[in-house]
Amino acid sequence: MAAIKITHEELREELRAGKKPMEIAKAYNMTHSVVLRRIKALKETGYDPANDRDYNNPDNHPVAGYSTLVRHKSANDSSTGKVLEWVKTRVDVREQMDAATAMLDTMIYDIKPLPVIPFRNKVASTDQFTVIPIGDPHIGLMTWSKEVGEDWDIKIADRVYRKVFKRLLSNLPDTEECILVNTGDFFHADNIQGETSRSKHKLDLDGRHGKWLDAGFVVIRMFIDACLRKYKKVVFINVPGNHDDILGRAIGSYVWQLYRDNPRITVQKGDSPFQYVKRGKVLLGFAHGHTCRLSSLPGKMADDQFKLWGKTTYRHWITGHVHHNSWTQFKEHPGCKVETVGIIPPKDAYAHGGAYGAARGIQGIIFDKKIGYSPKRIEETVRAND
Repeated sequence: MAAIKITHEELREELRAGKKPMEIAKAYNMTHSVVLRRIKALKETGYDPANDRDYNNPDNHPVAGYSTLVRHKSANDSSTGKVLEWVKTRVDVREQMDAATAMLDTMIYDIKPLPVIPFRNKVASTDQFTVIPIGDPHIGLMTWSKEVGEDWDIKIADRVYRKVFKRLLSNLPDTEECILVNTGDFFHADNIQGETSRSKHKLDLDGRHGKWLDAGFVVIRMFIDACLRKYKKVVFINVPGNHDDILGRAIGSYVWQLYRDNPRITVQKGDSPFQYVKRGKVLLGFAHGHTCRLSSLPGKMADDQFKLWGKTTYRHWITGHVHHNSWTQFKEHPGCKVETVGIIPPKDAYAHGGAYGAARGIQGIIFDKKIGYSPKRIEETVRAND
C-alpha cells in the first residue's frame, strides 16, 4: 500500500489531538523518520508546542524569528512568563521575485512606447552577426579613490559608458544583426535598503535608490538606441544577476514596453537565468554565472536545447559575474566553449580589499552563421581621459 500524503494542516491537527509520531506514521503508512522530518518542517512554520507556540503560517512563510515580550517579577507582581509575541516570517526569494515581476509588468503597462528609430546605415554582412555583452554595469556603485584608487559614481558611469560604447560601435563591422546582452548585475543593489535580495549584502551606493534607478534606465536606452541606429536588427537579451534579482528582471519589462512598436528589435525579458539564441550553425547561451558552475553550462545547454544542439556545429556560452575576461584562458568543454566577459566599472571596496581586479573594458564578438565562430573581436578599454 502506498503512503498517504499528509498535509501540514492535517499533521498539525493530528499532533494537536495528542497523537505520537509513531501513531501518525502507522495511520498514514509513512516511516517514522519521514514523520519526524515533517514535524521539523512544521515547527519551522510556527508550530512548536514545547515552547508554547501554535501558529498557522503557510508552508511558504517560514519563521525567521520571534520577538517576545516577557513579564519579570516585581515587588507588586510575582507572576512571570510570556506576555506577547511577534512572529517574524520570510517569504521564499523565488516567490518575492515572481510577485515583484508581476507587479512591475503591471506598473509599466501604460508606458508610452518610444517613436521608432529609423535605420539609415548600410548592411555590410548578412552571414555574420555581432554580439555585444554588457558586463555587469553595477549602476549605482560609488567608489572613493583614496580607498580603492578610482572615483566612480552615477555621473562618471554615464559619461564613461557613452564614450566607450561609442568607440566600440564605430569600430565594429556593419552586420545586419546585433545581439545586445545585459549579462546581469546591471544595478548594484536591488532595493531601497541598498542590499542584494538574496544575501542582504550592504553595498556602496551613490545616493537614494530613485537616483540610480533613473540613471540605469537612461543608460540602457543609450545602449539600445545606439544599436538601432547602427544595425538593421537588434535582439536585446536580459539576464538578471545576483545583485539585482528583481530590478534586473524589471529591465526586461521596461525595454519591451518602450520598444514594443519597433519591429526591428526583439526582447528576451529574462524570465529564465539561462537564455539561448540560434543563428545558422551557431548556438549561443547567456547567463550571469551565479546559479551554477561554469563547467556545468555545456551540459546545461545540451540538456535544455538538445534539438538545437544537434542542428548546430558551434556552441558558445557568454557569462558575467566574475568581472574579468576569461577568453584567453577559456576551458574548452566537449562541444561547447565557455567565456566570461570583463566590465567597465572599477573595483568596489570589497573587491579591492580582496585583491581582485582586471582590465576594464567592453567587447564585440563577431560570429559567422555558416562556419561558426569567427575569431574577430573588437575590444575597447577604459581610458584615462574617459
